[in-house]
Amino acid sequence: MRTFIDKPINSKSDEPTIRATKCYLEIEWPVNESLCAVLYAIPRTETSAYIAACWETAFDELLRNLDSHTLETIVETWPTLATLLYNGINDKYREGALIRLEDADYGEMKWFVASVAGNISFDSEDDFFTDRTVDTIQVVMEKSMELMVELQERKPSIIRAVGKGIMAGLGAVAVGAIAVAFGIDPDDLTG
Repeated sequence: MRTFIDKPINSKSDEPTIRATKCYLEIEWPVNESLCAVLYAIPRTETSAYIAACWETAFDELLRNLDSHTLETIVETWPTLATLLYNGINDKYREGALIRLEDADYGEMKWFVASVAGNISFDSEDDFFTDRTVDTIQVVMEKSMELMVELQERKPSIIRAVGKGIMAGLGAVAVGAIAVAFGIDPDDLTG
């Protein structure tokens, strides 16, 4: 599975593209010629799916030996990360959560910013992409962007904490361009 911000596979298209596999739907939104955002719809039950953005192993090192000092640092330094982590631990998906899911392509556990679209049908694309699913996609996109901005603003600290992570090389200009491409006011992300 690909990271939330990646290189486009379908670089000739200006429209979102959907790629179906046996395990998930991959939705790629072009940002520009060299960047796209990638979300996944991963079946959860017969009538629900995780809508998720993959963050690879970006938080493994930070959360491996979570103690009270590390938790306090996370809450003070990265409040969006703290909220997403809290929501994930408590199975509260409506406002986004940081969870670990298996990457169906490689069989490895990875971090995802996710929410759940429930009471949906997998019978057809039209049945799946209802207002409920679109709202869930928006939550995941916004929370992923908020997290990206938060990590970017505290880049030296996060790189020390999580190693290379996925933020290396992604500048503030790219973050702003991505936000604008998804109709998110960049000023709303810095809050």
